[in-house]
Amino acid sequence: MRAYSTDLREHLLAAVARGTHSLRQLAQLFSVSLSFLVRLLQRHRRTGSVQPKPHGGGPKPRLDEAARQRLQALVHDQPDATLQELHDRLAIPCCLSTIDRTLRQLGLTRKKKTRHATERDQPNVQAQRAAFDQKMAAVAPAHLLFVDETGTTTAMTRTYGRCPAGERLPAAAPGHWETVTLIAGLRPTKVVAPFAFVGPTDTAAFQTSVEQVLVPEVRRGDVVVWDNLQPHKNAAVVQALAAVGARVEPLPPHSPDKTPIEEMFSKTKECLRCLAARTVDGVIDAMGVALKGVTRADIRGWFQDRCAYAMH
Repeated sequence: MRAYSTDLREHLLAAVARGTHSLRQLAQLFSVSLSFLVRLLQRHRRTGSVQPKPHGGGPKPRLDEAARQRLQALVHDQPDATLQELHDRLAIPCCLSTIDRTLRQLGLTRKKKTRHATERDQPNVQAQRAAFDQKMAAVAPAHLLFVDETGTTTAMTRTYGRCPAGERLPAAAPGHWETVTLIAGLRPTKVVAPFAFVGPTDTAAFQTSVEQVLVPEVRRGDVVVWDNLQPHKNAAVVQALAAVGARVEPLPPHSPDKTPIEEMFSKTKECLRCLAARTVDGVIDAMGVALKGVTRADIRGWFQDRCAYAMH
């Protein structure tokens, strides 16, 4: 509990000196306890001061500064270590709650991992990623167009809810479903060329999407960026874009972190789980609702996060 301010203490002493109210009445007027007011007067008579006593400091912490630094190093070496594992490695008598409290004081909170393929750390892949960044830095942001696809089903539903502690949260979802794929493009200002169809992406479906839906949205000088899915390598789609003055720039291997459209699909899928459509037509309509919910502020943030190499 924090000590009362010096200003309040001085006002109390002045009120006592005026003598117009009893101590009990003053305690009620100033919203303090009578015992506090008595102790304040005793301390002032004894020392002439109204300042609070220095804090006693409380019990000595179980983990001193050296132990805290060692705990921080243990987390750095293995961020996914459990509290029990950290406790055992620290080898200092304390309870798990002490470990947990100290970690929070150090600003080390438990969170979901952001995983990437181990292959991304290979030198040749790192070199390709660096070359991609350098090449894309020369592209004007207005000419950037990221394209990707995402799969959804007629069985999507929210994965979290609330219920009393100690109980499971029952939920139902169809045991049989149909897959619906959405292909879309993302510019720094808007979503373009959405195309939905039943089933997974194959070369024929992707070619139809590019030639009939994407090409009309492409401008001369655009750079279309997509990953290395086999249908994306189809010569016909590359030629269709070249015919309108655009070029294709494939993402480096294992580099979904370099395309902002991944974050867009994360937002739209959450909307689809909320709407929980159970028919193909319903899912396609829900996709339209989800895409309308994508704002310019969303897109600007995604581009700054995933596409900083080209935002100049």
